[in-house]
Amino acid sequence: METDRDWDRLGRAFAKGREEAHLTQVEAAERLGVSRGPIQNIERGRTGAQRPSKVTGTMRSYARLLGWADGSIERVLAGGEPEVAPTPAPASPEEHPPSDLSPDVQMELRSGRTLGSQILHLGPPKSDARAIIILKGAEDITDEELDQIMQDWRKRRRRLQGIATDPEDN
Repeated sequence: METDRDWDRLGRAFAKGREEAHLTQVEAAERLGVSRGPIQNIERGRTGAQRPSKVTGTMRSYARLLGWADGSIERVLAGGEPEVAPTPAPASPEEHPPSDLSPDVQMELRSGRTLGSQILHLGPPKSDARAIIILKGAEDITDEELDQIMQDWRKRRRRLQGIATDPEDN
């Protein structure tokens, strides 16, 4: 189990990486779609008022934003340094067609392993409104972690389907 010092070390590594990327905390937060608070907490080695008990999705997204390779967070927690993700070969236009998705969403879609997806139809039956959900995880996810994620996802998916088809909203 990681010690307090490990989380402090990880926070300092995130802050250093952000500064090397010439980003402010606010800019990093905007790119990740969070407020500044989670960035401040991560860089302080905290989640809210407490030490983290595990690596969060926001931490993983932050690592990808900084260009860290998968496993870098764990490497820093173990006393090492983050590894820079290999730079992919330039994509052909067919591989990554122009998109109206925000850059941070495009980055998330390209990173990690796709674990599942779901299309939720919203509104009345003849409505074309829908939400598309992509479930992503780390490339090196263990079978136990995958089982837990999929179990949690099945519960949340049922709730989301219930919200999308709530007759009181029509």
